[in-house]
Parts: sequence; C-alpha cells; structure tokens
Amino acid sequence: MNSDQQVCANVQEKLSAYLDDELTQQEQQRIYLHVQACPQCRALADDLTAMRSNLKSAVLCSVDERDLPKILHDQPARRFAFIGWALLIAAVLLIGGIVSWQFIREVLNDTGIGRWLGIGVIAFYVGLFLLFLSVLRQRLIARKTDKYKKVQL
Repeated sequence: MNSDQQVCANVQEKLSAYLDDELTQQEQQRIYLHVQACPQCRALADDLTAMRSNLKSAVLCSVDERDLPKILHDQPARRFAFIGWALLIAAVLLIGGIVSWQFIREVLNDTGIGRWLGIGVIAFYVGLFLLFLSVLRQRLIARKTDKYKKVQL
C-alpha cells in the first residue's frame, strides 16, 4: 500500500466523524483539504452526505396508516386481550390471597417473633395493598374522562 492509499484509507476511516463535526479543528481542516483534492474521497463524502439526508427524511412506519384503525379496533383481538387481563388479574388475586393467608398464619403462629411485630408486618403489607388499590381506582376514574383517549395516531 503506497502513501496516497494509506492517506485515503485514514481519511475514509474518519470521514463519518468529519461529517458529524466530531474531530478537532486540525483534523477537520486536514480531511477537508484531502476531500477537495481527492475525487474518490469526495465521492465517498458525497455518498455519506446523501445517505445522511435520506435517513433524516425517512419515516419509520411499521404498519400502513390505512390499516391502523382496523388493527386498533379489531374486536376479536380486544376480546382476547380482555380475557387475558381478566385471567391474569384472577390468578394474581388467587395466588396473592393464598400466599397472604399462609404468611398471616405463619406470622401469627410463630413464637420466635412477638405477636405485635407480626401484626405490624401484616399491617404494613395491608397498607401497601390499600395504597395500590387507591391509586388503581384513581387511574380507572381518570381513564373515563381522559381527553386524549380518542386521539388517533
């Protein structure tokens, strides 16, 4: 590899950083002068600039916008989602209830810790659960009056 090819390889390696203004002023000037003098590096710089402008103007769209209302209002999918959420909530309540019952029995029957400490732990978890329910209730109420609910993307 001769010195001109080595200089071109070095410039081409830093060309993206040059176009993004990420180089020092000295490196920027050196690459600018080389790109002005070398047609091969100038063509590469032009290609990178064109690619960058194409990427900036590209629109990411995974679904055709005409199909979006049909997808969002698909009744079988909405029913499956409702059933899925209902089953998930039922399972969490069932498992949570069983675990809570076992926990309460263990805390109250355990003689290693004091009865008051056991009651305090139970009160702590019941308080957390009640706070969760209050926030959930507020969110469900706010959902009914959400002014952005019918905004279509």
